[in-house]
Amino acid sequence: MPYTKICVAAALQRYLDITPIAARIRDLAGVLAAAHNAPVSVLSVEAPVELLPDVETMEEKIRRYAEPLRVEGLEVDVAVRQGRPSREIIAHMEEIGADLLIIGSHSKRGTLDVGLGSTAAALLRDLETTVITVRPTEAEQEKARELMIPRYPVVFPYG
Repeated sequence: MPYTKICVAAALQRYLDITPIAARIRDLAGVLAAAHNAPVSVLSVEAPVELLPDVETMEEKIRRYAEPLRVEGLEVDVAVRQGRPSREIIAHMEEIGADLLIIGSHSKRGTLDVGLGSTAAALLRDLETTVITVRPTEAEQEKARELMIPRYPVVFPYG
């Protein structure tokens, strides 16, 4: 079955830079988009809080994140939404008519994840389209921990 529109949902706000797992899901989207001659929509959902002033904005970061796809000659659009990630990703997918979602997953980081569940689990349960989840390696998890904004987990509306 050929895919007609691929969505990549990447958690970019909680990190100081693009994590290895985010780069890997973007690169997978690029391979699949080229194989299916499909456009790519790159999405990040952010919490409506300012965590670190005077750093790259989400719009700047998501454009930088998507640039390698453009360099490959793919048709790419980017979007930043605010709210609960699972709801916003589903709404975005419906609005753009995407038939494939690629997301990263993660191991449980703490009590917030256990108590409120994960975005990936909610999407697998609620989204009626194909979802590819990519689990990070131990090295990718370690790098993500190094890049995470220290107070971020306290303010983000998970799920």
